[in-house]
Formats: sequence, structure tokens, C-alpha cells
Amino acid sequence: MKLKNPQGTKKIIVGNNEKQEIFLEDFEPGKRSFELIIELKGKNAECHVQGRAQATKKDEKTWIVRQMYQGENQTGLIELRGTAEDESFLQFDGMAILEQSSKDADAQINEKIILFDKGRGKLLPVLTVKTDKVKSASHGASIAPVNEEQILYLQSRGIPQKKAEKILKEGFLQGI
Repeated sequence: MKLKNPQGTKKIIVGNNEKQEIFLEDFEPGKRSFELIIELKGKNAECHVQGRAQATKKDEKTWIVRQMYQGENQTGLIELRGTAEDESFLQFDGMAILEQSSKDADAQINEKIILFDKGRGKLLPVLTVKTDKVKSASHGASIAPVNEEQILYLQSRGIPQKKAEKILKEGFLQGI
């Protein structure tokens, strides 16, 4: 399932032996908020969420992605990447909630934002574990300004600064 320029709220239920792959994409200008709620209800339910977003000018974009683990042997991944440039703001809140009814879950959250110019970002990966029966659970977040050495390297190869920044953005956001 692919959601382009998502906004509002969407709820998905994943049942027994089901696998959902969800791709989120937002490269258009504007102010948007989106919440995705995923309930992993069935045994062996699996859901992978991959998202890419770009905020430019005065954009304000917020994504909240929540996976709730409520069964046995469930697997979930939330992997969100974005760039914020000019005076924009980009926020990712990935959440994995392993309910008491969850058994042998594997939950991962990874969020990354690269900042350009005066762009701002906020990441809030949250793991809530209400059970002792967990296979694995991990989360990570990284916000950093663009690496000036990479831009200088590309410029030393004759690539103008704006084109070098574009190459780095596209490379970082690639993979969906």
C-alpha cells in the first residue's frame, strides 16, 4: 500500500499470517499532519512501514506512526527518513506498543532527518513494553545538519553547491 502526501488519520488491522507493507511519501509543499494506527492482532502478523518526506520553504509536516502488538510472534518495522530545509519543520513520532497480550514480538523503529539551511526537525521514537515475553525491541533516531565535507567533496569534483545538496538529498531519501 502506498500513501502519497498523507494527512488525517488512517487505521489498519493486520490479522493472522498477514503481511502489510506500507510506503509513505510526501515531497509536495504544504502543512500536513498524518497519523497511522496499525493494530497487529493476528498470530504471525507482520507490518513494515517505510516513509520518506521532504519539507521545504515554510512547510510544517508531522507524521505519527503507531504499531500496537496484541498477539503472538508479530513483527513490525517503522523506518522514516526526511530532509528539512529553508525554514521548514519536519517531525516523526514512531511508536511501538507491545501490549500485555503480546508474545514474542519483534519491534523496530528507525527515524532520521538531515537538516539544510535553517530547517528544523524533531524525532520521537517511543517503545512501550507491557510484557516480559519479547523477542526483540529497538529504536533509534538521528537528526543532523548536512555534512559539509560531503558537499565540499562533490564541489571539488566540479559539481555546484545546489546540485551537490540535491544529490545528497536524493541519495538519503532513496530506497523506497
